[in-house]
Amino acid sequence: MVKQEIPLKTRRKILSGYFFLTGICFASWASRIPDIKMQLGLNDGAFGGLLFFLPIGTFIGIPLSGNVTAKYGSKNIVSLAAILYPLLLISVGMANNTIQLAISLFLFGMAGNLFNVSVNTQAANLSNLYNKSIVSTFHGFWSLAGFSGGLLGGFFVANAISPFQQFTTVAILGWLFLFFTRKYLLPDEKSIQNNKNPWKKPSALLLQFGLVALSNMVCEGLMFDWSGVYFQKVVKVPEQWRTVGYISFMACMTTGRMFADALINHWGARKQLMLSGLLVTLGLMIAVSYPNILISCIGFMFVGFGVSAVIPTIYGSIGRNAAPGRASIDLAAVSSIGFFGFLIGPPLIGFLSQAIGLRWAFLSISLLGLSTFFQAKKLDKFL
Repeated sequence: MVKQEIPLKTRRKILSGYFFLTGICFASWASRIPDIKMQLGLNDGAFGGLLFFLPIGTFIGIPLSGNVTAKYGSKNIVSLAAILYPLLLISVGMANNTIQLAISLFLFGMAGNLFNVSVNTQAANLSNLYNKSIVSTFHGFWSLAGFSGGLLGGFFVANAISPFQQFTTVAILGWLFLFFTRKYLLPDEKSIQNNKNPWKKPSALLLQFGLVALSNMVCEGLMFDWSGVYFQKVVKVPEQWRTVGYISFMACMTTGRMFADALINHWGARKQLMLSGLLVTLGLMIAVSYPNILISCIGFMFVGFGVSAVIPTIYGSIGRNAAPGRASIDLAAVSSIGFFGFLIGPPLIGFLSQAIGLRWAFLSISLLGLSTFFQAKKLDKFL
């Protein structure tokens, strides 16, 4: 039973803080990538190979995360991840050779996924207690942490403070937050220990959720990795304006996540997913139709609004449809399919760009928005 003396609003605010913590850890690392590359004296090729250890760790950690969260409970695993993730962030900052960095990034990726699955299990369970969608707002705090982490990284760089010092500061603040707030996390269901066969074949419903997640993650990967290149090579902006498309996308993705729950509660998750798919397609078509800085930014803003609600909507729907104690396992199953899209998306764009040009590659990916639209139409009775 949930201890009613702790208001649900309080639990919700605290859980938002944990989503922010996951985001600030990752953004802190991302903001200091050039400095770490410089510290080790690596060329682009060697450093690019090392960076691949992070998604490998993340991908391998997905099934492990779902299993241990189901076995030991999301509250315990969130607490463990809130210790390990910042600790491994520090280890990344301490790495002084390629082997240490590779191991640290691999473990950092695994710990990040442990945090992701367990904290989203908390979010799904809390959403069920509210009996309405609240998951998207949590993801909005993760996106907000991305901005904050970038600003924080800029401050530390401007003041000649090392990545190790920055990461240690973030870790200490995170651990203090855990110490004072752990009691506000949602208690776990006791029935989770009864899952004798947690890793069975995903159901048809989970596979459909996974396909929607995969399409969305390919589009997110497109924006994260190729938006700057698009503005540089296709829009042909001055170098100082190269990131304006990415900033437009991220600003609208963050804003969209803050407001998506209200829309989901108004007209339902199915219509929200269908709208998201159409916005992604429309946005990419606008961006490539007349590639100047204003039109392409508007297109990328539509894409940001489009992708903002897809993963939170899916995760919330999984929480509502999961059998008691299986939310973490079902989340991990869908995450594994979706994350595969994040892995294959960027290189896929590279191959398409080489074959047909970057502009047409972006237009081709717009079809995945239509895929989300039609997949969502099939999910009526579950959403």
